Amino acid sequence: MNWRSIPTSNVARRVAVWAAWAVVIYVVAFWRLGFPSFWDPDEAVYAVVTRKMMRSGDWLAPIYNGQPFFDKPILFYWLQLITFKLFGASEFSARLVPAVSAVGVIATTGWAGRVFFNRQVGRLAALLVAVLPATFALSAYAILDMTFTMFLFLGVVLAVSAVVHDRPERQWWGYVCIALAVLTKGPLAIALAGVSFGLALVIAPRLRRPLLSLRWGWGLALVITISSPWFLYMWWRFGYAFIEGYFLRENIWLYAAQLYTTTRAPGFYLRVAATGFLPFTPIIIGRAIDALRGDRVDDAERLFWAWALAITGFFTCSRFKLDHYIYPVLPALALIAAHTWWRLRHAASIRPQIGAAVSVVVIALILAGAGVYAYVKLDTLPLELAAPIRLIPYVMLAGGVLFLMRVYRRQWRPPVLPVFPVAALLIVYAMVLVVGLDAFERAKPIKDLAGWVSQHAPSGAVVTAFRLERWKTSWRFYSDRPMFEAESVEELLNAMHAPGAHYAVMREDELAAVREAAPTETLRVVRERRGLTNTSGRGLRRKQEDWPTFVVVTNTAEPRAEATSPATPVAPADPRARRTHAMSSASARR
Repeated sequence: MNWRSIPTSNVARRVAVWAAWAVVIYVVAFWRLGFPSFWDPDEAVYAVVTRKMMRSGDWLAPIYNGQPFFDKPILFYWLQLITFKLFGASEFSARLVPAVSAVGVIATTGWAGRVFFNRQVGRLAALLVAVLPATFALSAYAILDMTFTMFLFLGVVLAVSAVVHDRPERQWWGYVCIALAVLTKGPLAIALAGVSFGLALVIAPRLRRPLLSLRWGWGLALVITISSPWFLYMWWRFGYAFIEGYFLRENIWLYAAQLYTTTRAPGFYLRVAATGFLPFTPIIIGRAIDALRGDRVDDAERLFWAWALAITGFFTCSRFKLDHYIYPVLPALALIAAHTWWRLRHAASIRPQIGAAVSVVVIALILAGAGVYAYVKLDTLPLELAAPIRLIPYVMLAGGVLFLMRVYRRQWRPPVLPVFPVAALLIVYAMVLVVGLDAFERAKPIKDLAGWVSQHAPSGAVVTAFRLERWKTSWRFYSDRPMFEAESVEELLNAMHAPGAHYAVMREDELAAVREAAPTETLRVVRERRGLTNTSGRGLRRKQEDWPTFVVVTNTAEPRAEATSPATPVAPADPRARRTHAMSSASARR
Protein backbone atom coordinates (compact mmCIF):
# COMPACT_ATOMS: atom_id res chain seq x y z
CA MET A 1 0.00 0.00 0.00
CA ASN A 2 1.27 3.48 -0.91
CA TRP A 3 0.44 5.57 2.14
CA ARG A 4 1.27 8.76 0.27
CA SER A 5 -1.71 8.15 -2.01
CA ILE A 6 -4.13 7.99 0.92
CA PRO A 7 -5.62 11.31 2.12
CA THR A 8 -4.27 12.48 5.46
CA SER A 9 -7.73 12.30 7.02
CA ASN A 10 -8.03 8.61 6.07
CA VAL A 11 -4.58 7.84 7.49
CA ALA A 12 -5.48 9.56 10.75
CA ARG A 13 -8.75 7.65 10.88
CA ARG A 14 -7.04 4.31 10.36
CA VAL A 15 -4.46 5.10 13.01
CA ALA A 16 -7.24 6.05 15.40
CA VAL A 17 -9.13 2.83 14.67
CA TRP A 18 -6.07 0.65 15.25
CA ALA A 19 -5.19 2.61 18.39
CA ALA A 20 -8.71 2.05 19.70
CA TRP A 21 -8.44 -1.67 19.00
CA ALA A 22 -5.06 -1.75 20.76
CA VAL A 23 -6.64 -0.18 23.85
CA VAL A 24 -9.53 -2.67 23.82
CA ILE A 25 -7.23 -5.68 23.44
CA TYR A 26 -4.78 -4.44 26.05
CA VAL A 27 -7.44 -3.75 28.67
CA VAL A 28 -9.37 -6.95 28.06
CA ALA A 29 -6.53 -9.43 27.66
CA PHE A 30 -3.12 -8.17 28.78
CA TRP A 31 -3.28 -5.42 31.39
CA ARG A 32 -1.94 -6.73 34.74
CA LEU A 33 -2.09 -10.24 33.34
CA GLY A 34 0.50 -11.62 35.74
CA PHE A 35 -0.38 -9.64 38.85
CA PRO A 36 -2.90 -11.81 40.72
CA SER A 37 -1.93 -15.13 42.19
CA PHE A 38 -3.64 -18.33 41.12
CA TRP A 39 -7.13 -18.62 42.50
CA ASP A 40 -8.95 -21.49 40.87
CA PRO A 41 -7.32 -24.94 41.10
CA ASP A 42 -7.43 -25.52 37.34
CA GLU A 43 -4.92 -22.73 36.75
CA ALA A 44 -2.46 -24.16 39.24
CA VAL A 45 -2.71 -27.73 38.00
CA TYR A 46 -1.77 -26.80 34.44
CA ALA A 47 1.05 -24.60 35.70
CA VAL A 48 2.43 -27.27 38.02
CA VAL A 49 2.33 -29.88 35.27
CA THR A 50 3.96 -27.53 32.76
CA ARG A 51 6.72 -26.59 35.18
CA LYS A 52 7.38 -30.26 35.90
CA MET A 53 7.64 -30.97 32.15
CA MET A 54 10.05 -28.08 31.71
CA ARG A 55 12.31 -29.22 34.55
CA SER A 56 12.26 -32.91 33.63
CA GLY A 57 12.72 -32.36 29.91
CA ASP A 58 9.86 -34.81 29.24
CA TRP A 59 7.64 -32.84 26.86
CA LEU A 60 5.39 -35.76 25.96
CA ALA A 61 3.80 -37.04 29.18
CA PRO A 62 2.11 -34.67 31.66
CA ILE A 63 2.99 -35.65 35.24
CA TYR A 64 1.27 -34.37 38.38
CA ASN A 65 2.27 -35.36 41.91
CA GLY A 66 4.53 -38.08 40.52
CA GLN A 67 1.73 -39.74 38.54
CA PRO A 68 0.80 -39.51 34.83
CA PHE A 69 -1.86 -36.85 34.41
CA PHE A 70 -4.46 -37.88 31.82
CA ASP A 71 -6.78 -34.90 32.26
CA LYS A 72 -6.18 -33.19 28.88
CA PRO A 73 -4.08 -33.68 25.72
CA ILE A 74 -0.68 -32.15 25.20
CA LEU A 75 -0.97 -29.00 23.05
CA PHE A 76 -1.91 -26.53 25.81
CA TYR A 77 1.06 -27.74 27.86
CA TRP A 78 3.36 -27.28 24.87
CA LEU A 79 2.17 -23.73 24.38
CA GLN A 80 2.66 -22.99 28.07
CA LEU A 81 6.11 -24.58 27.89
CA ILE A 82 7.07 -22.06 25.23
CA THR A 83 5.99 -19.14 27.39
CA PHE A 84 7.66 -20.68 30.45
CA LYS A 85 10.89 -21.03 28.51
CA LEU A 86 10.68 -17.42 27.33
CA PHE A 87 9.49 -15.68 30.50
CA GLY A 88 9.98 -18.17 33.33
CA ALA A 89 7.39 -20.06 35.36
CA SER A 90 5.07 -17.27 36.47
CA GLU A 91 1.44 -16.20 36.47
CA PHE A 92 2.10 -14.07 33.40
CA SER A 93 3.60 -16.97 31.48
CA ALA A 94 0.76 -19.30 32.42
CA ARG A 95 -1.90 -16.81 31.32
CA LEU A 96 -0.21 -15.55 28.18
CA VAL A 97 -1.50 -18.49 26.11
CA PRO A 98 -5.21 -17.84 26.82
CA ALA A 99 -4.65 -14.08 26.42
CA VAL A 100 -3.16 -14.54 22.95
CA SER A 101 -5.90 -17.07 22.19
CA ALA A 102 -8.50 -14.44 23.10
CA VAL A 103 -6.99 -12.18 20.45
CA GLY A 104 -7.31 -15.09 18.03
CA VAL A 105 -10.98 -15.57 18.94
CA ILE A 106 -11.67 -11.86 18.43
CA ALA A 107 -9.87 -11.85 15.07
CA THR A 108 -11.63 -15.03 13.93
CA THR A 109 -15.02 -13.59 14.86
CA GLY A 110 -14.30 -10.41 12.94
CA TRP A 111 -13.10 -12.34 9.88
CA ALA A 112 -16.13 -14.63 9.98
CA GLY A 113 -18.45 -11.63 10.09
CA ARG A 114 -16.74 -10.09 7.08
CA VAL A 115 -16.71 -13.35 5.09
CA PHE A 116 -20.29 -14.45 5.79
CA PHE A 117 -21.94 -11.01 6.01
CA ASN A 118 -19.98 -7.79 5.44
CA ARG A 119 -17.16 -5.70 6.86
CA GLN A 120 -19.42 -3.72 9.22
CA VAL A 121 -20.87 -6.89 10.73
CA GLY A 122 -17.39 -8.34 11.18
CA ARG A 123 -16.11 -5.25 12.95
CA LEU A 124 -19.09 -5.09 15.30
CA ALA A 125 -19.04 -8.84 16.05
CA ALA A 126 -15.35 -8.67 16.94
CA LEU A 127 -16.02 -5.72 19.24
CA LEU A 128 -18.93 -7.44 20.95
CA VAL A 129 -17.04 -10.64 21.70
CA ALA A 130 -13.99 -8.64 22.83
CA VAL A 131 -15.77 -6.67 25.55
CA LEU A 132 -17.89 -9.48 26.98
CA PRO A 133 -17.25 -10.04 30.71
CA ALA A 134 -16.74 -13.72 29.87
CA THR A 135 -13.90 -12.85 27.49
CA PHE A 136 -12.42 -10.46 30.05
CA ALA A 137 -12.41 -13.25 32.64
CA LEU A 138 -11.29 -16.24 30.56
CA SER A 139 -8.56 -14.39 28.67
CA ALA A 140 -6.67 -14.09 31.97
CA TYR A 141 -7.59 -17.48 33.32
CA ALA A 142 -4.81 -20.03 32.72
CA ILE A 143 -6.99 -22.86 31.46
CA LEU A 144 -7.45 -24.16 27.93
CA ASP A 145 -11.03 -23.18 27.02
CA MET A 146 -10.05 -19.97 25.22
CA THR A 147 -7.37 -21.78 23.21
CA PHE A 148 -9.78 -24.60 22.41
CA THR A 149 -12.39 -22.09 21.23
CA MET A 150 -9.87 -20.36 18.99
CA PHE A 151 -8.79 -23.53 17.17
CA LEU A 152 -12.25 -25.10 16.95
CA PHE A 153 -14.19 -22.03 15.86
CA LEU A 154 -11.53 -21.03 13.34
CA GLY A 155 -11.47 -24.57 11.95
CA VAL A 156 -15.23 -24.75 11.46
CA VAL A 157 -15.42 -21.24 9.98
CA LEU A 158 -12.66 -22.05 7.49
CA ALA A 159 -14.27 -25.34 6.47
CA VAL A 160 -17.76 -23.91 5.99
CA SER A 161 -16.56 -20.76 4.23
CA ALA A 162 -14.81 -23.02 1.72
CA VAL A 163 -18.15 -23.94 0.15
CA VAL A 164 -20.09 -20.78 0.87
CA HIS A 165 -17.51 -18.74 -1.05
CA ASP A 166 -16.21 -21.44 -3.38
CA ARG A 167 -12.73 -21.53 -1.85
CA PRO A 168 -12.24 -25.30 -1.41
CA GLU A 169 -8.62 -24.97 -0.28
CA ARG A 170 -9.77 -23.31 2.93
CA GLN A 171 -11.34 -26.51 4.24
CA TRP A 172 -7.95 -28.19 4.59
CA TRP A 173 -6.68 -25.41 6.83
CA GLY A 174 -9.92 -25.80 8.73
CA TYR A 175 -9.28 -29.49 9.31
CA VAL A 176 -5.77 -28.68 10.55
CA CYS A 177 -7.27 -26.25 13.09
CA ILE A 178 -9.79 -28.87 14.23
CA ALA A 179 -6.89 -31.30 14.71
CA LEU A 180 -5.19 -28.70 16.92
CA ALA A 181 -8.44 -28.40 18.87
CA VAL A 182 -8.37 -32.19 19.38
CA LEU A 183 -4.82 -31.90 20.70
CA THR A 184 -6.02 -29.15 23.04
CA LYS A 185 -9.14 -30.73 24.55
CA GLY A 186 -9.56 -34.10 22.90
CA PRO A 187 -12.15 -35.81 20.65
CA LEU A 188 -14.72 -33.37 21.99
CA ALA A 189 -13.66 -31.10 19.11
CA ILE A 190 -14.77 -33.68 16.54
CA ALA A 191 -18.03 -34.27 18.40
CA LEU A 192 -18.92 -30.56 18.57
CA ALA A 193 -18.03 -29.98 14.91
CA GLY A 194 -20.04 -33.05 13.87
CA VAL A 195 -23.15 -32.18 15.90
CA SER A 196 -23.09 -28.60 14.60
CA PHE A 197 -22.68 -29.83 11.02
CA GLY A 198 -25.61 -32.19 11.40
CA LEU A 199 -27.89 -29.49 12.80
CA ALA A 200 -26.82 -27.08 10.03
CA LEU A 201 -27.98 -29.62 7.44
CA VAL A 202 -31.41 -29.56 9.09
CA ILE A 203 -32.00 -25.84 9.64
CA ALA A 204 -30.14 -24.51 6.56
CA PRO A 205 -31.60 -26.66 3.73
CA ARG A 206 -30.38 -24.38 0.94
CA LEU A 207 -26.81 -24.95 2.10
CA ARG A 208 -27.26 -28.72 2.41
CA ARG A 209 -25.79 -29.59 -0.98
CA PRO A 210 -22.74 -27.28 -0.63
CA LEU A 211 -22.05 -28.55 2.90
CA LEU A 212 -22.26 -32.16 1.79
CA SER A 213 -19.79 -31.41 -0.99
CA LEU A 214 -17.06 -30.79 1.57
CA ARG A 215 -14.41 -33.51 1.78
CA TRP A 216 -15.43 -34.47 5.31
CA GLY A 217 -14.11 -38.02 5.04
CA TRP A 218 -10.66 -36.92 3.98
CA GLY A 219 -10.88 -34.09 6.48
CA LEU A 220 -11.56 -36.51 9.32
CA ALA A 221 -8.64 -38.62 8.14
CA LEU A 222 -6.41 -35.53 8.21
CA VAL A 223 -7.58 -34.63 11.72
CA ILE A 224 -6.83 -38.16 12.95
CA THR A 225 -3.46 -38.25 11.19
CA ILE A 226 -2.33 -35.01 12.84
CA SER A 227 -3.73 -35.61 16.32
CA SER A 228 -3.38 -39.37 16.85
CA PRO A 229 0.43 -39.77 17.23
CA TRP A 230 0.44 -38.30 20.73
CA PHE A 231 -2.52 -40.45 21.84
CA LEU A 232 -0.84 -43.57 20.41
CA TYR A 233 2.41 -42.68 22.19
CA MET A 234 0.59 -42.33 25.53
CA TRP A 235 -1.15 -45.66 24.93
CA TRP A 236 2.19 -47.30 24.16
CA ARG A 237 3.83 -45.76 27.21
CA PHE A 238 1.07 -46.24 29.82
CA GLY A 239 -1.05 -48.99 28.33
CA TYR A 240 -4.63 -49.50 29.45
CA ALA A 241 -4.20 -46.95 32.25
CA PHE A 242 -4.25 -44.22 29.60
CA ILE A 243 -7.29 -45.69 27.85
CA GLU A 244 -9.19 -45.88 31.11
CA GLY A 245 -7.90 -42.62 32.60
CA TYR A 246 -8.32 -40.46 29.51
CA PHE A 247 -10.76 -41.88 26.97
CA LEU A 248 -13.09 -43.60 29.43
CA ARG A 249 -12.93 -41.47 32.58
CA GLU A 250 -12.15 -38.00 31.20
CA ASN A 251 -14.43 -38.28 28.18
CA ILE A 252 -17.11 -40.97 28.08
CA TRP A 253 -17.75 -41.41 31.80
CA LEU A 254 -17.38 -37.72 32.54
CA TYR A 255 -20.05 -37.00 29.94
CA ALA A 256 -22.43 -39.89 30.54
CA ALA A 257 -21.84 -41.07 34.12
CA GLN A 258 -22.18 -39.49 37.55
CA LEU A 259 -18.49 -39.08 38.44
CA TYR A 260 -18.76 -35.78 40.29
CA THR A 261 -21.48 -33.82 42.06
CA THR A 262 -21.70 -30.96 39.57
CA THR A 263 -24.84 -32.09 37.73
CA ARG A 264 -26.98 -29.02 37.07
CA ALA A 265 -30.54 -28.32 35.97
CA PRO A 266 -31.31 -28.80 32.24
CA GLY A 267 -31.40 -25.04 31.68
CA PHE A 268 -27.99 -24.47 33.25
CA TYR A 269 -26.12 -23.70 30.03
CA LEU A 270 -28.88 -21.49 28.69
CA ARG A 271 -28.52 -19.34 31.80
CA VAL A 272 -24.74 -19.38 31.60
CA ALA A 273 -24.71 -18.40 27.92
CA ALA A 274 -27.26 -15.65 28.55
CA THR A 275 -25.21 -14.34 31.48
CA GLY A 276 -21.91 -14.65 29.63
CA PHE A 277 -23.23 -12.61 26.69
CA LEU A 278 -24.42 -9.70 28.82
CA PRO A 279 -25.12 -6.87 28.29
CA PHE A 280 -25.93 -7.83 24.68
CA THR A 281 -28.09 -10.87 25.45
CA PRO A 282 -31.35 -9.01 24.65
CA ILE A 283 -30.33 -8.80 20.99
CA ILE A 284 -30.24 -12.59 20.74
CA ILE A 285 -33.62 -12.89 22.46
CA GLY A 286 -35.10 -10.17 20.28
CA ARG A 287 -33.73 -11.77 17.13
CA ALA A 288 -35.18 -15.16 18.11
CA ILE A 289 -38.59 -13.53 18.68
CA ASP A 290 -38.47 -11.81 15.29
CA ALA A 291 -37.52 -15.07 13.57
CA LEU A 292 -40.43 -16.87 15.21
CA ARG A 293 -42.70 -14.05 14.07
CA GLY A 294 -41.67 -14.72 10.47
CA ASP A 295 -38.75 -12.35 9.84
CA ARG A 296 -36.31 -13.71 7.26
CA VAL A 297 -33.27 -15.63 8.53
CA ASP A 298 -30.28 -15.63 6.17
CA ASP A 299 -28.53 -18.90 5.35
CA ALA A 300 -25.29 -17.68 6.94
CA GLU A 301 -27.13 -16.72 10.10
CA ARG A 302 -28.67 -20.18 10.23
CA LEU A 303 -25.17 -21.65 10.30
CA PHE A 304 -24.30 -19.73 13.44
CA TRP A 305 -27.61 -20.57 15.06
CA ALA A 306 -26.81 -24.23 14.35
CA TRP A 307 -23.42 -23.83 16.02
CA ALA A 308 -24.85 -22.12 19.11
CA LEU A 309 -27.79 -24.50 19.53
CA ALA A 310 -25.78 -27.66 18.86
CA ILE A 311 -23.06 -26.85 21.39
CA THR A 312 -25.55 -25.74 24.02
CA GLY A 313 -27.58 -28.91 23.50
CA PHE A 314 -24.50 -31.14 23.54
CA PHE A 315 -23.25 -29.85 26.87
CA THR A 316 -26.75 -29.76 28.33
CA CYS A 317 -26.91 -33.54 27.87
CA SER A 318 -23.66 -34.00 29.81
CA ARG A 319 -23.80 -35.23 33.41
CA PHE A 320 -20.80 -33.07 34.28
CA LYS A 321 -21.23 -29.33 33.74
CA LEU A 322 -18.84 -26.43 34.19
CA ASP A 323 -19.86 -22.98 33.04
CA HIS A 324 -16.74 -22.15 31.02
CA TYR A 325 -17.38 -25.16 28.76
CA ILE A 326 -20.02 -23.11 26.92
CA TYR A 327 -17.69 -20.27 25.89
CA PRO A 328 -17.35 -21.50 22.25
CA VAL A 329 -21.00 -20.48 21.76
CA LEU A 330 -20.29 -16.78 22.37
CA PRO A 331 -18.45 -15.92 19.10
CA ALA A 332 -21.44 -17.28 17.15
CA LEU A 333 -23.84 -15.26 19.30
CA ALA A 334 -21.72 -12.17 18.65
CA LEU A 335 -22.05 -12.73 14.90
CA ILE A 336 -25.83 -13.19 15.15
CA ALA A 337 -26.13 -10.07 17.29
CA ALA A 338 -23.92 -7.99 14.99
CA HIS A 339 -25.86 -9.08 11.92
CA THR A 340 -29.16 -8.27 13.66
CA TRP A 341 -27.79 -4.88 14.67
CA TRP A 342 -26.71 -4.13 11.10
CA ARG A 343 -30.04 -5.22 9.60
CA LEU A 344 -31.97 -3.07 12.06
CA ARG A 345 -29.91 -0.03 11.16
CA HIS A 346 -30.58 -0.46 7.43
CA ALA A 347 -34.18 -1.71 7.54
CA ALA A 348 -36.81 0.41 5.78
CA SER A 349 -39.13 -0.25 8.71
CA ILE A 350 -38.45 -1.57 12.18
CA ARG A 351 -41.84 -3.29 12.36
CA PRO A 352 -40.58 -6.72 11.11
CA GLN A 353 -37.72 -6.44 13.60
CA ILE A 354 -39.57 -5.01 16.55
CA GLY A 355 -38.01 -7.60 18.87
CA ALA A 356 -34.52 -6.46 17.91
CA ALA A 357 -35.53 -2.80 18.23
CA VAL A 358 -36.84 -3.34 21.74
CA SER A 359 -33.74 -5.34 22.66
CA VAL A 360 -31.48 -2.38 21.89
CA VAL A 361 -33.42 -0.33 24.43
CA VAL A 362 -33.20 -3.17 26.95
CA ILE A 363 -29.39 -3.12 26.63
CA ALA A 364 -29.43 0.46 27.89
CA LEU A 365 -31.72 -0.50 30.76
CA ILE A 366 -29.50 -3.44 31.71
CA LEU A 367 -26.45 -1.18 31.91
CA ALA A 368 -28.30 1.36 34.00
CA GLY A 369 -29.73 -1.37 36.23
CA ALA A 370 -26.28 -2.91 36.65
CA GLY A 371 -25.06 0.50 37.82
CA VAL A 372 -27.76 0.65 40.48
CA TYR A 373 -27.01 -2.94 41.54
CA ALA A 374 -23.27 -2.20 41.77
CA TYR A 375 -24.02 0.87 43.90
CA VAL A 376 -25.83 -1.32 46.41
CA LYS A 377 -23.44 -4.29 46.35
CA LEU A 378 -20.11 -2.45 46.59
CA ASP A 379 -20.79 -1.53 50.21
CA THR A 380 -21.43 -5.17 51.09
CA LEU A 381 -18.09 -6.50 49.79
CA PRO A 382 -15.68 -7.44 52.61
CA LEU A 383 -12.71 -5.93 50.76
CA GLU A 384 -10.76 -2.78 51.49
CA LEU A 385 -11.51 -0.99 48.23
CA ALA A 386 -9.93 2.29 47.24
CA ALA A 387 -12.19 5.28 46.55
CA PRO A 388 -12.04 5.17 42.70
CA ILE A 389 -13.92 1.88 42.68
CA ARG A 390 -16.98 3.84 43.79
CA LEU A 391 -17.16 5.33 40.30
CA ILE A 392 -18.20 2.00 38.77
CA PRO A 393 -21.96 2.39 39.42
CA TYR A 394 -21.96 5.90 37.95
CA VAL A 395 -20.00 4.80 34.88
CA MET A 396 -22.44 1.98 34.14
CA LEU A 397 -25.45 4.18 34.79
CA ALA A 398 -24.05 6.90 32.53
CA GLY A 399 -23.25 4.37 29.81
CA GLY A 400 -26.82 3.09 29.84
CA VAL A 401 -28.44 6.53 29.88
CA LEU A 402 -26.21 7.96 27.13
CA PHE A 403 -26.79 4.91 24.95
CA LEU A 404 -30.55 5.18 25.44
CA MET A 405 -30.45 8.85 24.44
CA ARG A 406 -28.43 7.97 21.34
CA VAL A 407 -30.94 5.33 20.29
CA TYR A 408 -33.87 7.67 20.92
CA ARG A 409 -32.32 10.38 18.74
CA ARG A 410 -31.94 7.83 15.94
CA GLN A 411 -35.64 6.98 16.15
CA TRP A 412 -35.03 3.74 18.05
CA ARG A 413 -32.38 2.45 15.68
CA PRO A 414 -28.92 1.51 16.94
CA PRO A 415 -25.83 3.57 16.10
CA VAL A 416 -23.01 2.18 13.99
CA LEU A 417 -21.20 0.95 17.09
CA PRO A 418 -22.33 0.67 20.73
CA VAL A 419 -19.72 3.22 21.80
CA PHE A 420 -21.23 4.10 25.18
CA PRO A 421 -21.77 0.49 26.40
CA VAL A 422 -18.29 -0.49 25.21
CA ALA A 423 -16.68 2.55 26.85
CA ALA A 424 -18.55 1.85 30.11
CA LEU A 425 -17.42 -1.77 30.14
CA LEU A 426 -13.79 -0.87 29.45
CA ILE A 427 -13.75 1.75 32.20
CA VAL A 428 -15.24 -0.77 34.63
CA TYR A 429 -12.62 -3.35 33.64
CA ALA A 430 -9.87 -0.77 34.14
CA MET A 431 -11.11 0.04 37.64
CA VAL A 432 -11.37 -3.64 38.51
CA LEU A 433 -7.80 -4.19 37.30
CA VAL A 434 -6.30 -1.15 39.00
CA VAL A 435 -8.25 -1.09 42.26
CA GLY A 436 -10.20 -4.31 42.64
CA LEU A 437 -7.32 -6.70 41.98
CA ASP A 438 -5.16 -5.15 44.69
CA ALA A 439 -7.88 -5.53 47.31
CA PHE A 440 -8.76 -9.04 46.17
CA GLU A 441 -5.12 -10.12 46.22
CA ARG A 442 -4.65 -8.86 49.77
CA ALA A 443 -7.51 -11.11 50.82
CA LYS A 444 -5.98 -14.29 49.37
CA PRO A 445 -3.78 -16.13 51.88
CA ILE A 446 -2.18 -19.06 50.08
CA LYS A 447 0.54 -17.32 48.06
CA ASP A 448 1.77 -15.46 51.14
CA LEU A 449 1.94 -18.61 53.27
CA ALA A 450 3.49 -20.72 50.51
CA GLY A 451 6.05 -18.00 49.79
CA TRP A 452 7.03 -17.97 53.45
CA VAL A 453 7.49 -21.74 53.47
CA SER A 454 9.54 -21.59 50.28
CA GLN A 455 11.88 -19.03 51.87
CA HIS A 456 12.13 -20.41 55.42
CA ALA A 457 11.69 -24.18 55.27
CA PRO A 458 14.98 -26.14 55.02
CA SER A 459 15.91 -27.56 51.66
CA GLY A 460 14.27 -30.94 51.20
CA ALA A 461 11.60 -30.33 53.81
CA VAL A 462 8.33 -32.08 53.05
CA VAL A 463 5.19 -29.98 53.29
CA THR A 464 1.83 -31.55 54.04
CA ALA A 465 -1.41 -29.99 52.88
CA PHE A 466 -4.07 -31.03 55.36
CA ARG A 467 -7.62 -30.93 54.01
CA LEU A 468 -6.87 -27.98 51.77
CA GLU A 469 -9.24 -29.27 49.09
CA ARG A 470 -9.18 -26.82 46.15
CA TRP A 471 -6.16 -24.92 47.48
CA LYS A 472 -3.77 -27.89 47.18
CA THR A 473 -2.54 -27.17 43.66
CA SER A 474 -1.91 -23.47 44.31
CA TRP A 475 0.00 -24.39 47.46
CA ARG A 476 2.07 -26.91 45.51
CA PHE A 477 3.01 -24.34 42.89
CA TYR A 478 3.95 -21.51 45.23
CA SER A 479 5.74 -23.53 47.90
CA ASP A 480 7.62 -25.47 45.20
CA ARG A 481 8.43 -28.24 47.69
CA PRO A 482 7.70 -31.95 47.85
CA MET A 483 4.12 -32.14 49.09
CA PHE A 484 1.98 -34.78 50.73
CA GLU A 485 -1.80 -34.49 50.74
CA ALA A 486 -3.40 -35.68 53.99
CA GLU A 487 -7.13 -36.05 54.56
CA SER A 488 -7.12 -37.68 58.00
CA VAL A 489 -5.38 -36.89 61.27
CA GLU A 490 -3.61 -40.25 61.10
CA GLU A 491 -2.19 -39.46 57.65
CA LEU A 492 -1.05 -36.04 58.84
CA LEU A 493 0.74 -37.38 61.91
CA ASN A 494 2.40 -40.19 59.96
CA ALA A 495 3.78 -37.64 57.55
CA MET A 496 4.99 -35.36 60.34
CA HIS A 497 6.75 -38.28 62.09
CA ALA A 498 8.80 -39.28 59.06
CA PRO A 499 12.53 -38.45 59.17
CA GLY A 500 13.51 -34.89 58.21
CA ALA A 501 11.99 -31.45 58.54
CA HIS A 502 8.23 -31.22 58.17
CA TYR A 503 5.71 -28.45 57.75
CA ALA A 504 1.96 -28.58 57.32
CA VAL A 505 -0.62 -26.05 56.22
CA MET A 506 -4.24 -26.16 57.31
CA ARG A 507 -7.09 -24.09 58.63
CA GLU A 508 -6.91 -23.04 62.26
CA ASP A 509 -10.07 -24.94 63.15
CA GLU A 510 -8.55 -28.08 61.61
CA LEU A 511 -5.46 -27.60 63.80
CA ALA A 512 -7.72 -27.48 66.85
CA ALA A 513 -9.26 -30.79 65.77
CA VAL A 514 -5.78 -32.33 65.33
CA ARG A 515 -4.70 -31.19 68.80
CA GLU A 516 -7.86 -32.58 70.30
CA ALA A 517 -7.33 -35.95 68.57
CA ALA A 518 -3.60 -36.09 69.45
CA PRO A 519 -3.02 -33.93 72.56
CA THR A 520 0.57 -35.14 72.99
CA GLU A 521 1.67 -33.85 69.59
CA THR A 522 3.77 -30.70 69.51
CA LEU A 523 2.72 -28.76 66.45
CA ARG A 524 3.77 -25.14 66.66
CA VAL A 525 2.34 -22.41 64.49
CA VAL A 526 5.10 -20.59 62.61
CA ARG A 527 2.94 -18.56 60.24
CA GLU A 528 -0.71 -17.62 60.06
CA ARG A 529 -2.87 -15.61 57.71
CA ARG A 530 -6.56 -14.82 57.71
CA GLY A 531 -8.24 -14.70 54.31
CA LEU A 532 -10.76 -15.95 51.79
CA THR A 533 -11.33 -19.67 51.50
CA ASN A 534 -13.62 -20.07 48.49
CA THR A 535 -12.12 -20.19 45.01
CA SER A 536 -15.23 -18.52 43.62
CA GLY A 537 -16.99 -15.24 44.27
CA ARG A 538 -19.09 -16.87 47.02
CA GLY A 539 -16.32 -16.07 49.49
CA LEU A 540 -17.04 -12.36 49.06
CA ARG A 541 -20.42 -12.82 50.73
CA ARG A 542 -18.74 -13.33 54.10
CA LYS A 543 -17.58 -10.52 56.36
CA GLN A 544 -13.87 -10.20 57.05
CA GLU A 545 -14.33 -11.18 60.68
CA ASP A 546 -15.84 -14.47 59.48
CA TRP A 547 -12.89 -15.35 57.26
CA PRO A 548 -10.98 -18.37 58.58
CA THR A 549 -7.31 -18.32 59.51
CA PHE A 550 -4.81 -20.53 57.69
CA VAL A 551 -1.74 -21.66 59.63
CA VAL A 552 1.62 -23.23 58.86
CA VAL A 553 2.77 -25.60 61.60
CA THR A 554 5.96 -27.54 62.20
CA ASN A 555 7.29 -30.07 64.69
CA THR A 556 10.85 -28.76 64.47
CA ALA A 557 12.45 -26.15 66.71
CA GLU A 558 11.78 -22.81 65.11
CA PRO A 559 10.60 -19.40 66.38
CA ARG A 560 7.04 -18.31 65.70
CA ALA A 561 6.69 -15.75 62.93
CA GLU A 562 4.47 -12.68 63.17
CA ALA A 563 0.85 -13.17 62.21
CA THR A 564 -0.42 -11.26 59.25
CA SER A 565 -3.79 -9.69 58.56
CA PRO A 566 -5.65 -9.63 55.27
CA ALA A 567 -4.31 -6.12 54.67
CA THR A 568 -0.68 -7.28 54.80
CA PRO A 569 0.97 -7.07 51.36
CA VAL A 570 1.44 -10.46 49.78
CA ALA A 571 5.02 -11.55 49.22
CA PRO A 572 5.82 -12.45 45.62
CA ALA A 573 6.10 -16.09 44.61
CA ASP A 574 5.26 -18.29 41.55
CA PRO A 575 2.07 -19.77 39.61
CA ARG A 576 -0.49 -22.76 38.62
CA ALA A 577 -4.10 -24.72 39.17
CA ARG A 578 -7.04 -27.43 38.50
CA ARG A 579 -10.66 -28.35 37.50
CA THR A 580 -13.98 -26.75 38.51
CA HIS A 581 -14.81 -23.07 38.15
CA ALA A 582 -16.88 -20.87 35.86
CA MET A 583 -16.98 -17.85 33.67
CA SER A 584 -19.21 -16.04 36.11
CA SER A 585 -17.03 -16.73 39.16
CA ALA A 586 -13.92 -15.83 37.18
CA SER A 587 -15.40 -12.37 36.79
CA ALA A 588 -13.57 -11.50 39.99
CA ARG A 589 -10.89 -11.42 37.27
CA ARG A 590 -7.42 -12.74 36.83
